[in-house]
Amino acid sequence: MARPRLRSDRLLEARKATGMTREDLARTLGLSGPARVRVWELGLEGPRPRFIPRLAAALGVEPLHLLDADPNDPPLAALRVAAGLATNEMGAPGVSVMTYVRLEDGRPGTEPSPSVVSAVAQVLGVAATRVEAAIRRSRSEHAALASPSD
Repeated sequence: MARPRLRSDRLLEARKATGMTREDLARTLGLSGPARVRVWELGLEGPRPRFIPRLAAALGVEPLHLLDADPNDPPLAALRVAAGLATNEMGAPGVSVMTYVRLEDGRPGTEPSPSVVSAVAQVLGVAATRVEAAIRRSRSEHAALASPSD
C-alpha cells in the first residue's frame, strides 16, 4: 500500500500564511538550518513521521492537512503519520506490530476485535470509531489496488 506523503504545496502555503521564513520554521523544529524545509517544500523528500505533528503545530494546521489523504476519511497509515509515529512504534498491549501492519495495509481478514481497535486508537490518540473507519478505508484502498483494471 502507498504510504501517505507530505503535500509539499500545502506545507509551502501554510508556512507562507504564517509569515514564517524557512529559517524560522527550521528553528522552531530544532533543525540545524532551512535546507531540510526547502527539500520538503520542493517535494524532493518527505519528513519522517515524527515531524508531521510538529510541522502542523508550528503552522497552525491539522496534521492530516499536510498529507495526501482525505482528512475526513483517512486510511490508517495517514492517522499514524499524522500522530507522528513510525510503523515500528505501533505495538500496543495485545497488538503486535505485525498485526498493526496487516490492518494498515488493508489486508482482508477477520475484523479486529474491539480490544485491538481500542489499543490502536489509544496509541494514535484518536477515537475507536475513527480507527474503525480508517481500517475500512485501508481495506477499500487495498481491494481497489488488488482488483484488475478494465
